[in-house]
Amino acid sequence: MADFDELGDVSARNEVRPREIAALAIAAAAIPLIGWAFWALVLHLGANDFHDYWLAGKLILQGQSPYDAGALAEMARREGLSFLVGGGYSYPLPFAVAMVPFALLPFAVAVAAFSAASLVLFGLTVGAWLAWAHGAAPAGGRRRLLAALAAGAYPPVYGTVVMGQANLVLIPLLGIGTVLVLDGATSGRRFLGGLLVGLAAIVKLVPGVWVAPLGLGRRVGAALGIAVGALGSLAAAVAIAPRAAAGSGGLASLLDPDAFYSNQSINGFISRLVEPSEKSAPLWNGGFDPRPVMLVATAALGLLTLVALWRARGQILSRRGLALGLGLALVAGIVGAPKESFWNGSIALVAVGLLLAVEVPDLRLRVLGRTDLGLLGLWFGSALVWAAVWAIEPPAAGPLAPVVTLAWSSSFYGLVALWCLFVRRLLLPGQDPAGITIS
Repeated sequence: MADFDELGDVSARNEVRPREIAALAIAAAAIPLIGWAFWALVLHLGANDFHDYWLAGKLILQGQSPYDAGALAEMARREGLSFLVGGGYSYPLPFAVAMVPFALLPFAVAVAAFSAASLVLFGLTVGAWLAWAHGAAPAGGRRRLLAALAAGAYPPVYGTVVMGQANLVLIPLLGIGTVLVLDGATSGRRFLGGLLVGLAAIVKLVPGVWVAPLGLGRRVGAALGIAVGALGSLAAAVAIAPRAAAGSGGLASLLDPDAFYSNQSINGFISRLVEPSEKSAPLWNGGFDPRPVMLVATAALGLLTLVALWRARGQILSRRGLALGLGLALVAGIVGAPKESFWNGSIALVAVGLLLAVEVPDLRLRVLGRTDLGLLGLWFGSALVWAAVWAIEPPAAGPLAPVVTLAWSSSFYGLVALWCLFVRRLLLPGQDPAGITIS
């Protein structure tokens, strides 16, 4: 069985060329940049979610809590901002503290800077990742370019930018952290990788699930790094702004049923079956209480994921196995997390990147086989379908109402397909890129 020490540091075997990374970064950012320009300059629409971030930073500067929805709405009124408040600021405190520098800027400048930084960081991460995972050989240059374009074309990336979401600014933390966790030559580097993943986890929570596969892969230092990064940043934020944590207990409301159209988790799918929303009609209005059903379904997904990881615990000691285990856990986290929005699906690119890094290092996708290639295509295609439904906004009522309701969960179906793909690859024997057969 392959061990990490036998495989060495893969990044050291790839010659990194800054010019190619820059070209790949531009390719990855091109499509979401065009979409952002169309959204802002042609449709004259705003980045709704960034309002919450900016106002949360403003409230912290004034010694108030970002979790006070009334204060947030009043601040928006004073600033002349019109947007969908929803449940208000709904992230752990460290992200609100990180938004304070943006809150010092006028809103228009802040949102432009945040969006531009998101695109730049996303593009550079994709470029560097492709160089790390797929080398720099001229023969594969076109495939790497297509991969960069595909990453930028994944609809949640566009949605993240135009809605002013935080996912793309977290991609570098996840990307660099993943490389260090997977290929770090020393325990210190692997701990640092976990630390970076923990900083992302304190914002989006889902990456915290990596503790399980890292523990099975005997990467205890990396798992510890996740805990230190998440809890350490939380402690630091509370120390910096102790009064700002007031009301954060309301985050428990994230566990409530939510039929909102962008919710692409188990929570959203089950809620839309029995509860109405602005854009969908329930298939069985009030047919059952969605809470226990969501709990059972989420617990079942978690249990099945842990069973798959446990059965593959021998393989997870190898680089290939750990990469697939991390990808499986991340996708399960996206599917199972309550109220996980379509935009948050952006981080699934890290999972797919891990899959391609260890299973398709030359990016010739046909080696995956018909079934797995079909599952991968279903994941990407379902996101395109959801984006189309979002753009068209078909009426919730009428003879096609059941189809419309089910269509609002289309991205969720694709994420389930991606989960199945990882289970298949993890539990079936494979060939490590180093040439070592894993059984």
